[in-house]
Amino acid sequence: MAKVTPGYRLYLYQLLVREVGVGVQTLLPQVEEVLAADGIKPVDLECETVQELVEACPDFLKLTVFKKGRVYATLLRREDWDQLLSDAADNTTDKQAKRQASGPKSWKKRKKGGKANLKPVKPGKRRREREAAERAEAEARAAAKHAEAAQRARERAADDGEASSTATVTEPAAATVAEPEPAVVATEPERVAPVADGGTEAAPEQTAPAPTPEDVDASASEQTAAPAPTPEPPAAPAPAPISLTVTYDPYDDMERELARQRRERQAADAQDASTAVRADKSGSTATSASPTPSAPVAPAAHALPAELPQDFGAEVACTDALLRALYQLLPYDVDPLTVLDEDWRVARSTGDLAGSRSRVSFPLRYLHEDGSPLTVTLRRTARSASGKRWSLALVDGDDGSGATHDSVGFEGLPAADEGAWSDLSERGAAQVNPVRELAQELMLGSWERTLGSLATMAAPERWNYPGEGVGQASRYGILREYLACTFHRARCQERVSHASDGSFAAFDTGLLTPFGEDLYACLTPLDGDIPWKLAGFATAGSGDLGARLAATIAELPEPPSYLSTVESVVPAHGRMVILDHAAILTRQIGRLPRAFLAERLEGNAQAMAILAGHERLSAQQLTDLARLAQADGNASRRMRRSLDDAVRQAMVRVRASYRLAVPVYDPAENRTKLLVPLCLVEDGRVDCALVLDLQPSGAYRAATVLSLPRAYACARVISREQPSWLTAERALG
Repeated sequence: MAKVTPGYRLYLYQLLVREVGVGVQTLLPQVEEVLAADGIKPVDLECETVQELVEACPDFLKLTVFKKGRVYATLLRREDWDQLLSDAADNTTDKQAKRQASGPKSWKKRKKGGKANLKPVKPGKRRREREAAERAEAEARAAAKHAEAAQRARERAADDGEASSTATVTEPAAATVAEPEPAVVATEPERVAPVADGGTEAAPEQTAPAPTPEDVDASASEQTAAPAPTPEPPAAPAPAPISLTVTYDPYDDMERELARQRRERQAADAQDASTAVRADKSGSTATSASPTPSAPVAPAAHALPAELPQDFGAEVACTDALLRALYQLLPYDVDPLTVLDEDWRVARSTGDLAGSRSRVSFPLRYLHEDGSPLTVTLRRTARSASGKRWSLALVDGDDGSGATHDSVGFEGLPAADEGAWSDLSERGAAQVNPVRELAQELMLGSWERTLGSLATMAAPERWNYPGEGVGQASRYGILREYLACTFHRARCQERVSHASDGSFAAFDTGLLTPFGEDLYACLTPLDGDIPWKLAGFATAGSGDLGARLAATIAELPEPPSYLSTVESVVPAHGRMVILDHAAILTRQIGRLPRAFLAERLEGNAQAMAILAGHERLSAQQLTDLARLAQADGNASRRMRRSLDDAVRQAMVRVRASYRLAVPVYDPAENRTKLLVPLCLVEDGRVDCALVLDLQPSGAYRAATVLSLPRAYACARVISREQPSWLTAERALG
């Protein structure tokens, strides 16, 4: 039966929070690797397998089993344990500070503390102590047996020497008795010595030195003066030499180095968490504080081992079986090697890696039906294959012999959401992906720490999507897209400034500090496929980065610009709006409000069953809903007329108040478009935003609608000031 004490549970929770993260579905073998790297085995907790251990901890670990035998473990948030761990860190820091300030105290002043709170206890400590005691006891027994055997050998030698003692009375009384040799278990092979021609020859035996004439005369006189002595027993053969074979394992050094780097990152993360908790206790938050621009908070860059491959195609060997599995998992028009190369670079840039330097796992951009990412594993090989020291070992836990792709349809696994900007254009992320571009050009480190640093220095505002930061890893979804689109636009306009010697670079983030100063992203060069490292954010002339920025760059970079004509801000009067009904009512039907769909599809039993039976519709359900709407002629006409009427009303409102139109930047096409509010259910209450794309003919094409949170994320790239309908108010006025 599993034995998981509260102290063990707290230690496992602390370890998995650092190594895996809260709310992240992780393959069970990866959890086992994390425990093994920390020296924890299931047997330490009286469990036979890791799955049994996870099942024994339902209060903070959730076990999920999917098709094809994939087993995932999800770490659940325990706020009470987070508070315990943060209090323990604060107490340790405070005690060390007080001890350094006041020095050692007299024993008379020390008071006996009360009962300690719950503390993390590493499992397996008693087992390791027991094993160490057993080893020590075994060594002691072996030493005793060896000493006993040596004593018996001495006694036998003494008994044999008594017979010759009468013949050797003239010898010194302190004659040395030869020590018996230890018991030899195996015969050592004959030693060889190298010869000049590269061969080997037997090593010469060591013989006694030739006797001198004085020794011969003395020996002759003794033989005449005394009777012939009894021959001494033959001398014991010399003990066989001990042969040691030292084998160097390069993986040991790599494991130790990675463990050292992991400890450094964990210490930095713990310090940040402790600072945040103390700030919350004192009543200040990151969004309400007014940081000092002269002391910027630099993001911690992810220190990568030099042994990890950089060029995936040139340094990683891929077997045909694993490539075949990828071909059947990914969409048919996607090149798996290109995906592997790009996603590997993004994972190294953001530190989204798991394992060790000899076995590394990272996620791809494609998701399973449960929302978990497709994961691949690289393994370092002792013998290079075709000059490549790394190989693709696993694809989502499959080594190429399984049938992981059986449940995947013809279209392959869907891609993860790339950002709100991808909804602005039908091209989407197929041509341009600013988030991946940013991660492939700059070594960012952890997204959370990098974006948190920028949000802390900038003037306070909302940077999260609805629901982010509540039981999820990220709190800066909007800020990530803002920074990526800003960097993409700055590169397109050549507004990334470089030092004359190439030792420094910077671009204007477009954000201001609470004191109205421009915030710059500072970059330093790197060797490898990722050319730059994000050193931090700073204002010109403030702090080390700001001073270096002013000293190395002659002209500070300008922020990216987006608006160049009046049509970029206000829809031209009298222009025709051409609505693409098919695109909105098929591929984008899930972006329309459910009340609108339910009212227009009333009478269609199958469509109403889909809308009423599920709170969140899957991709397949949305496809079925669009097919039913198109097949129902009456429902399709009602929906088209409603859309036309809503668009006409939106254009009337925009002409009456030009501020209702919102410019947005589309990075896929590198130009601006306009958003106008659509009221589909209730007049005066905005439900979604319609994208107007000005055509060369002068007409506007409306082929895309956005939900309000994603419309706000797109609009924030250009301006912080937004109309009320685009905020949480959703009101026109």
